[in-house]
Parts: sequence; C-alpha cells; structure tokens
Amino acid sequence: MVLHEKGTDFEAREVDLQNKSEEFLEASPTGKVPVILVDGDSLYESNVVNQYLDEVFEEPRLLPEDPKTRAYARIWMAQADDNFYPQVFISTMGRERGFSEERISAAKEGLRGTLSRLEERLAGREYLADVFSLADIAHAGNFVRLRELDEAGDLSLADYPNVAAWMERVEGRRSFKAAG
Repeated sequence: MVLHEKGTDFEAREVDLQNKSEEFLEASPTGKVPVILVDGDSLYESNVVNQYLDEVFEEPRLLPEDPKTRAYARIWMAQADDNFYPQVFISTMGRERGFSEERISAAKEGLRGTLSRLEERLAGREYLADVFSLADIAHAGNFVRLRELDEAGDLSLADYPNVAAWMERVEGRRSFKAAG
C-alpha cells in the first residue's frame, strides 16, 4: 500500500509462503513478507519497511508531522504487530496450523479487546492518527481475515461501528485496491 500511496514504480514478486525458497529466507530471515532489496541489502518487517519507504519517498508523508500524533501512529503500528495481526491470524488460521482450541479462544477474546480499543480510538476520527497514515496501513493487511471472522459469526463488526467505517474508508483507497 505504501508504494501505491507514494505513486512509486516497483517490481513485486510473488512468494510461496507455504514453500519458502532459500533465496527468500536469505532475504527475510524471519520468513515473513514484505521484504525489499535496497542496494543488495534486504529490509524486512512490515513496519520497518513501511517507515523506510516513507522516509525515502517524500510525498505524501504517511507519518504525521506533529510529534505527538506521529507517536500515536507508532503506538498503533506496534499494536498491529504485537496484538492485532497475531490475534487475527490465530483466530482464522489456528486450527489449520495446529493451535489448541484454548489458544484459538484466547486469541478471539484478545481480538475483541483489541477491537474495543480501536473502536474507542476511532470515535470522532476517520483514521488512527487523525489522517491516513502507516498506522492504518499496518492494520489493513488483516481486514480480509477480520471480515471472514465476521461472516463466520466469530465476532460481529456491527458491534464495532467505528472500526467497520474505518475499514471501509481504508478499503476504498486506491492503494488498498491496487495492493489487493
């Protein structure tokens, strides 16, 4: 999404995450995407890659200029990595990956708490850092799975109207559609 927001040309490569190649694991020791190659060096971890791209490609800025608002964006970026992503992943893919029912239930319960915090943060705001930012992008990659949980009846996005409206705003962006 960041590169699409910046309007930058790039070459994307598909990665088979079920059968990770040696070349991919050399570039991304954690075995996760995204990974970018810069002058022969690899950068990985979503928030790190996104912040690097925001610094290298100036416009539009995806971290707020105001230090306090920028700090809030970073808090929500960390929350996405530490809570939202693992909770959504375990809630949707837990059985397939062999997680215990107890762990899956705990992830779903944790996700409800995370959604409540997002709901509170988004009250009266269009985006997590008041303007569209890397904080929103950090969460957007999990919207499809979150909708799967809603459709399966594991949670109801209707209980989180601010979150649902925010998701629609983010999903409506050209960059979200292009990153599809």
